[in-house]
Amino acid sequence: MRYIGSKISTINNIYELVSRQIPIGSFCDPFGGLGSVASHFKSMGYDVWSGDILKFPFLFQKARLKYEKPLSFKKIINKLNLNNLTDLETFMNSLPPKNGWFVREYSENRQYFTNYNAKKIQSCRRAIAFWSAKGWINGEEKAVMLASLINSLDKVANTAGTYYAFLKKWHRKALNQFRFQFIMPASLNGKGHCFNETAEELVKRRDFDILYLDPPYNQRSYGHYYHLPETIALEGTPVVHGQSGIPIKINTKSKFNNKIESKQALLDVLNNAKFKLLVFHYADNGIIPSKNIEEILSPFGKINDFIIDCKGYRTKISPIKTRHHLYIVKNG
Repeated sequence: MRYIGSKISTINNIYELVSRQIPIGSFCDPFGGLGSVASHFKSMGYDVWSGDILKFPFLFQKARLKYEKPLSFKKIINKLNLNNLTDLETFMNSLPPKNGWFVREYSENRQYFTNYNAKKIQSCRRAIAFWSAKGWINGEEKAVMLASLINSLDKVANTAGTYYAFLKKWHRKALNQFRFQFIMPASLNGKGHCFNETAEELVKRRDFDILYLDPPYNQRSYGHYYHLPETIALEGTPVVHGQSGIPIKINTKSKFNNKIESKQALLDVLNNAKFKLLVFHYADNGIIPSKNIEEILSPFGKINDFIIDCKGYRTKISPIKTRHHLYIVKNG
C-alpha cells in the first residue's frame, strides 16, 4: 500500500547506521505506520515494538510483525468446509457483489471505486463482520483480515496515492478487478509487539536499546488523508461529507502536525523514554527547524547528524525529492 512518509527507500541506510552500534536488541518504532522499518529490523533478529495512533496502520503492523507464521483461521476454514488459507482467500473472492453503505458513498456518490469493485469490497466487509459476530474468527484473525482487505482495495482505488481526493478520470489500476489477498508475516525472525496508542504511551512500556522516532514532519493529517482505510479498520458506517467523503467525526491532527506544539510533543516523548540509542528521522523541510532539533536532542547525548537523500511523496506530475536527517544520539 502506498503511504505518505514510507521509509522503504531508506531502510538500508537506517539499518546500516544503527546495526554498527547495536547489532541486536530491542527496537521501538512508536510512529510505525505500515511497519516497513520495524519489519526489516524484525527480519534481522531484533525484538521489535511498534505502534501507531491510527487503527489501520496498527492492523497492518499486527499482520506483518506480530506473528511468526500465518494464523490458522481453523474455525472458519472448518465452518466453510475448506482446506487451508488459500481456499479461504479463494472463498473471499467468490463472494457475490453486494450493495450497501460503502458502495453508495465511495462508488455511486464518489468515484473512488468502480461499482463492481465497491460491491466486492462491501461483500468482504460483511463477511468479516458476520464471522466475527458468530465467533468463527477471533480478534487476531479479524485484524489480519481487515488489514488484508485494506491492502487489497488500495490496489484498485482510483486515487493518486491518498484518499484525500479521487481522480476525475479512471486510473488504469482502478479498472482492474478487486481481489482479496492475505498479508503474510514479514519474517520468521524476532518478536513483534504492536500497540494502538500514542508514542508517549508506548515508550513508557519498557527500556529500549534503540528508539527510532519518525514523527510527522508537516501539517498533513494522516487521519484525513487516509480516512477511508481508517473507516474500514474501525468497521464503521459514519456520516461523511464533502467531495472526499471524509467522516464528520474524525481523529484530529497529531501535535507533530502543529508548528507550535511539535517541539513540546517531541520533548514529551523523549522525557518518558529510556533508551541506549536514539535515531530521530526528520525531513530537511520539516516544521521543527534543525537548530531546535539539536537543542532538544543534545541533553540526551552526543549527536551525529547523517544526511540521506529520500524519495518524497510522489505527486501526479512528478516525484518530490528531499533530504532527510538521521540524528543518532548515544545515551550515556
